[in-house]
Amino acid sequence: KWVRKMLNKGKPARLSRPSIETLAIIAYRQPVTRSEIESIRGVNAGHVIKALMEMQLVRMIGRSDLPGRPFLCGTTASFLDHFGLKSLKDLEPIKK
Repeated sequence: KWVRKMLNKGKPARLSRPSIETLAIIAYRQPVTRSEIESIRGVNAGHVIKALMEMQLVRMIGRSDLPGRPFLCGTTASFLDHFGLKSLKDLEPIKK
């Protein structure tokens, strides 16, 4: 974070479509594992999750009890600030 500040570079202004899709899955289903995200999206999500972590919108919040103990992803306070939310309860309900 401080390196970006020293280099005078802020967060990227736009999120890509895969980033928004992945972020929505994490926000609505957290805590969620990478394999769950990939099964929903149908593609590898490792690089997208890494980018969202670098943008401080997503963080690892623990480990699952599943075999291999995969990391669980969740959103951050920066995610709430970025989208103008007070809490996760302010997210729009999912339309089915």
